[in-house]
Amino acid sequence: MKVAYLYQRGSVIEMVKKAGLSIASLLCLLTLASDAQYRNASRDAIEQPEKVMEAVGVKPGMLIGEIGAGHGYFTFWLAKGVGETGKVYANDIDKSALAAIERRRASESVPNIETVLGTVDDPCLPAGALDMVFVVNAFHDLERPVELLANLLPALKPGTTVVVMDRDHERTPDSEGHFLTRAEVEEIVGRSVFEMVRVETFLRYHNLYILTARK
Repeated sequence: MKVAYLYQRGSVIEMVKKAGLSIASLLCLLTLASDAQYRNASRDAIEQPEKVMEAVGVKPGMLIGEIGAGHGYFTFWLAKGVGETGKVYANDIDKSALAAIERRRASESVPNIETVLGTVDDPCLPAGALDMVFVVNAFHDLERPVELLANLLPALKPGTTVVVMDRDHERTPDSEGHFLTRAEVEEIVGRSVFEMVRVETFLRYHNLYILTARK
């Protein structure tokens, strides 16, 4: 539709020149956008965010924390899942990653996302606020997972579910030891203030580890 608009207004080339872009720059930007769309479509098929949210009970109005949100792939799915009456607190220790989320939040007008800068052992999420927490493709990279889980506890409402979605080393080709086995995740959780309630295995490469605080 934007392309059609450009044609209606005049030559695309003239418009690009007026914007101070070379044709090569325009082609590069279009290629990057196309590649990003392809990568997201491929990731959608592998990670099935809508199915994941349905499986763990994401509902409109929820306040959800996401630890290790990165550039926000899952964050924006969660924001859609909780709707206008809910909110997603996107945590990371990387300021540039959070800045990327903030730019996309502004460009797509998604008001129900708030970024939170944390540390390696404390996500710094709001106290007593969260109905659910996600850790998507980040658990295997946590430097101090047991300590971080302990510092997460004050942010949870009673009975809050923590969803750890991580690739299973035994089901991930060419992982070269980067990802954790199910047994390794269970061992880490066993040393923490949480207990594992169940494990969902319907995704091709990932496990969903469902945790709750120990009583």
